[in-house]
Amino acid sequence: MHQLHNLLASIADQPFHTIQKLRGSYQFPRFELSFIKMQGSPGANPASIASINIALQDSKIPEKFFKTSECKLAVADFLIRCFRHSIDRFAQQNRGKDGSGSFATIALSQKMLNRDSVLFSDDTVDLRFLISLPAKGQGGVFDAEQAWIMFGQELTAIVDATFFYRHYDEPTQTLLRQFVDVQKIRAEITRFMRQHGLIVFVNNGARLPRLSGVDDRPSACNSIKAFQSPASLQVDIPLADGRSISGMGIKEGITCITGGGYHGKSTLMQAILAGVYAHIPGDGREYVVTREDAFFIRAEEGRSIRNVDISPFIGDLPNGLKTGCFSSDNASGSTSQAANIVEAIESGSRLLLFDEDTCATNFLVRDELIRKVLDAAQEPIKPLYSTVRSLWRHHHVSMIFVVGGLGYFLQKADTCLLMDNYHCQDITGKVRDRLGPIMEENIPIADFALSRRLAADNFDPAYINQRLNKTIPKRIKDLRNAPRQLEYGMDLINLEAVAQIAEAPQILAIGYCLLALRAQLKQWSSKPETLRFWIDRLESEINKQGLDFLQPDYPGILSMPRKYELAAAINRIRSLKIFQE
Repeated sequence: MHQLHNLLASIADQPFHTIQKLRGSYQFPRFELSFIKMQGSPGANPASIASINIALQDSKIPEKFFKTSECKLAVADFLIRCFRHSIDRFAQQNRGKDGSGSFATIALSQKMLNRDSVLFSDDTVDLRFLISLPAKGQGGVFDAEQAWIMFGQELTAIVDATFFYRHYDEPTQTLLRQFVDVQKIRAEITRFMRQHGLIVFVNNGARLPRLSGVDDRPSACNSIKAFQSPASLQVDIPLADGRSISGMGIKEGITCITGGGYHGKSTLMQAILAGVYAHIPGDGREYVVTREDAFFIRAEEGRSIRNVDISPFIGDLPNGLKTGCFSSDNASGSTSQAANIVEAIESGSRLLLFDEDTCATNFLVRDELIRKVLDAAQEPIKPLYSTVRSLWRHHHVSMIFVVGGLGYFLQKADTCLLMDNYHCQDITGKVRDRLGPIMEENIPIADFALSRRLAADNFDPAYINQRLNKTIPKRIKDLRNAPRQLEYGMDLINLEAVAQIAEAPQILAIGYCLLALRAQLKQWSSKPETLRFWIDRLESEINKQGLDFLQPDYPGILSMPRKYELAAAINRIRSLKIFQE
């Protein structure tokens, strides 16, 4: 601590770049502060990266909270949020010019994710955070006086409130326990679902509506109706502590959710697609659990497609273009949706989610009037309606559809749900009485999931600035004004339609996953393999070594995406090189 104070004094009022001398570690009475990366100018983005290291025996967080990987993830998520909250409590912020002199953390969603911002070893915990060191004056010299206030007073208070269990008041201790309980109970729900062939569980009492379409926090409306399972679909899941949790269990197969407009169909679907992640206490969806391989499918006009076999859904096109190995730089709604299905299945998903509002209608169905006007030979699209049962029968692909105007899928559904003013009803029996038994089809669908191979020369991170005639060896950058787009090398990867990306740090992590995959492809270039092979291999390495395996330029700012979102990003790279066997 004294060493840092003396060093700050020695560079007081010096040009801002002299803060590079601060790189290193400094011992405070109860923690160690380290500077990992130093910013180049006042208010720069990214800012400096620093870390706090605490001995677990000093923090006195109960050992029972570290028994499983799920519990550790919960504690890590709690700590980074507690650190964020403590910044708001104790830090003045903006102590210097141009917004400098501030503490921050990475952007946090409502989800508990595997992040590299909090890491545990056997006996320590390390938390990485962002800090913008303060500057003053017209030239932006280093303001050592304000910096020492930030370290000696504000950071000390933030650390004490975040890490030391004895300083937690009763509500904070309860909140930590709730974080861990959410993960433990979700793990038990997941095991039950596997044993009983369930793809979705929605607990009774869940509060599903969100604050807005762009704000994932729970709605503040007092009139929200808590979810209640239909009696016919209710399951009671016993928990290890003797309690049980009750809710709706949806079985494998084909499910349709229907109802009038604004009655809660899409709200339920949004909760289901978000249920692949754990949610923080108070979110309302803590015990909405969806099988981890669920992937949301939609139309995506204009996307790039590379050598995808969409022939199960779209026959050869009028211009003679074969769809068994289809490529496009500007896909239509129907071809993009067909490719999205095939790519999701290639990546390992066997649970596909659809909302009629975001689908290409001509890809879903062909009604009787169109059949009378257009001969079958004039329409290359084979509607998904005609193949859903075959996909389930031959490839064990479960599907959930939200339909308000297309009743055709009710004829194919094993389970039919009606949302009536946010009240969920099982109308399967009623549908069967009125529409007759399930309409089966037996269309042979070849195994299209293993034919595409990644070429070795993929994912080049170099960026060529033609205006300046300059090459940057590595460009991996998420866009501040377009948070669902990633600049990687010469590619701009648009992930707007990948609905299950939860927070911006996942976008950046995808970029570093691509870089890691490039290294593996180069190393094993003599053995071309499928996309699923490579992403499974990368996932295994990250699970063993942590997100530091990706070696980001700025450690502490990544959140791990699922492998399905990584595969989706790869398939949207316009420079992607794929060959198909």
